[in-house]
Amino acid sequence: MMGVDVEVKGLSRRFVKAGFEIPVLDNADLRIEPGGALALVGQSGSGKSTFLHLLGALEPPSAGQVLVDGRDVHRLSGAALNRYRNQVVSFIFQFHHLLPDHDAVTNVAMPALIGGGSATEARRRAAAELARVGLGNRLTHRPGELSGGEQQRVAIARALMMSPGLILADEPTGNLDPRTAAEVMQLLLTIQREQGATLVVVTHSLELAGWLPRRIRLRDGRFVEEA
Repeated sequence: MMGVDVEVKGLSRRFVKAGFEIPVLDNADLRIEPGGALALVGQSGSGKSTFLHLLGALEPPSAGQVLVDGRDVHRLSGAALNRYRNQVVSFIFQFHHLLPDHDAVTNVAMPALIGGGSATEARRRAAAELARVGLGNRLTHRPGELSGGEQQRVAIARALMMSPGLILADEPTGNLDPRTAAEVMQLLLTIQREQGATLVVVTHSLELAGWLPRRIRLRDGRFVEEA
């Protein structure tokens, strides 16, 4: 799948804590063209991860729309919502969320297996994705037998397994040393360009944000374009 068009219109998300309403996103607008790549920066607690959850249809907005290729993802239900979460959008997290009792190839194959694909074909494709991220010789290793950088490469391979049109990365190098972080970020951007996927990277690191061609700051619930 090629990159998707993302348009956020009047997006708001509010939480209630101890009887007080806390606005995280406040009537925010943003457009990301197909195949675009941007870094979303902002203070801790500013709502960056919440925004990714809204893009991924993991939680509902309080108001507004998230349009992906013109469809409001929060109006999807049933099979259409499952397809969006399984095939269109993919997450990469700071903490890899790999299954510790399964080897690398099984971890990468999991989205295809969840989607009901052939186990043999899923493992073949997973092995190819692992080779693509430089882990073709680590197929049978479990997460505990891999370094932090290798685990994140497995997570990237898993995220790419279904050739998603939208990749959402939440502090993808936040748990890595600077050299490994640079290697992982370079790998992610190279593959993103090859696939033409749309990419949103949440980070508190301005150095990491500098890897991406566009930078957006989340401030007071709104998106502010930065040079």
